[in-house]
Amino acid sequence: MGMEKIIKKFIDNDCQVCYANAFTYFPDVPLITYTCEEPIECNREWKEFLKKEFNFNLTKDNLFAMSILHELGHHYTIELFSDEEWEEEATEKKLEDVPEEEYLQAYFRLPIEYAASKWAVEIYNLNEKIMQNWNYRFYCALRHYEKKHKVRNSLLTKL
Repeated sequence: MGMEKIIKKFIDNDCQVCYANAFTYFPDVPLITYTCEEPIECNREWKEFLKKEFNFNLTKDNLFAMSILHELGHHYTIELFSDEEWEEEATEKKLEDVPEEEYLQAYFRLPIEYAASKWAVEIYNLNEKIMQNWNYRFYCALRHYEKKHKVRNSLLTKL
């Protein structure tokens, strides 16, 4: 089963899903994009953020599921924000003067990003037993991706 089919079964909603170079949510479509490879620094910073803000332990085992849940969190928290708030934060105008070394933590604290992460953590924690099964499915799919594309460093090895 292809990764898109696995993700669609996982999220079970009306969002489209496709492979891209990042985890992203496009509210106008709605569309969730995913990747099997992502910058390691971003994941380390997100791990630190989730631990500090929600006492959640992000691991290589749950990274993929949490990344998808975060993007799905945008879908389910969209009504909390006006179109102007989405536009302002989507263009990251609020972060223009943030020093580079503080950028990712500031980005994760933008209200729209914070709400999506909070939603993801709550859903994950409410369904922890079920999530273990999904973590295993995603692990298997990522291993298949590594073999098929001869990749040594997927999300499974980055964190």
